[in-house]
Amino acid sequence: MAEPAAGFRYAVFLRGVNVGGVTLRMADVRDELTGLPVTEVATVLASGNVTCSSSLAPADLKERIEEALRRRFGYEAWVIVVERADLVGIAAAVPEPPGPPGPPGGVHTYVTFFTGRAERDGFLGDAAALAEQPTVLPGGTAISWFSPKGQSTEVPVAKLLARARYASTSTTRNINTVDKVLRLLA
Repeated sequence: MAEPAAGFRYAVFLRGVNVGGVTLRMADVRDELTGLPVTEVATVLASGNVTCSSSLAPADLKERIEEALRRRFGYEAWVIVVERADLVGIAAAVPEPPGPPGPPGGVHTYVTFFTGRAERDGFLGDAAALAEQPTVLPGGTAISWFSPKGQSTEVPVAKLLARARYASTSTTRNINTVDKVLRLLA
């Protein structure tokens, strides 16, 4: 049985879940995480979005969750843990899509979270030559970027993020998903 946990509210974003052959039922993820020093575990959608409360520091929570997921589900689990207040600031700073409202087909807004500032800065260095630059968001570990609907894997930022070197250090969510996670953290 997990020790009681209180303190901070966290968003936990699982990387690469329910894509590329890694299929996890969110009910099973919830069950596994309840064995950790966390409370109020909830999942959002089927793509690896979890909320919880814990007295653990973000780095400790990240390590404990990755170990639990690796042990239970047998895959190379990577997660990014964001404290509620940080996620509120990140979401509030995401800019509106450029251009006139309602372009043909529309635009999706994405937030990419990195495990730390150094990882984000490494990505930004690699992205420096791109025509459209991502927006650096408050807190030092997230960026936002835009994609025409239906082309989210084709834009240069997405292609760069798809490189293997970013698999363990970043994960991307649509701003609508970030908003749903925030509603659970309220």
